[in-house]
Amino acid sequence: MSQENVDLVRKAYDALNGGIEGLLPFHPPDVVMYSIAEWPDDPVYRGHDGVRKLTAAWTDNFDNWGFEVHEIREEGNRVLAHAEMTGRIKDTGIPIRQPLSAVFSNFREGMIGEVRFFLTWQEALKAVGLAAE
Repeated sequence: MSQENVDLVRKAYDALNGGIEGLLPFHPPDVVMYSIAEWPDDPVYRGHDGVRKLTAAWTDNFDNWGFEVHEIREEGNRVLAHAEMTGRIKDTGIPIRQPLSAVFSNFREGMIGEVRFFLTWQEALKAVGLAAE
């Protein structure tokens, strides 16, 4: 089952690069997403509307927005991903690269029920007990 979850996460990243709506089939209607600790808005986003709201906060401010995935791996019943958001600041052409790691869990019926985002790979590893405090 773990390789299936890794594949599911990889497909979700690929779908997200095509737009927000492409991501929704990878999450049940009661999905929960936790933004990074430094995020100035809501810390928790619930349901497909929450996914749309959080993702729009990223996509609405950038052109050519997407993710470059560097690593995806299974750790117990969770999947960790280390990626970078890329794009250009809207109307300026200024390129951006922002590391963003995530822990995916609560897999059920071929979907991802929970996602927690972190600014660094180290924070994601720590969240699953693989890095020192």
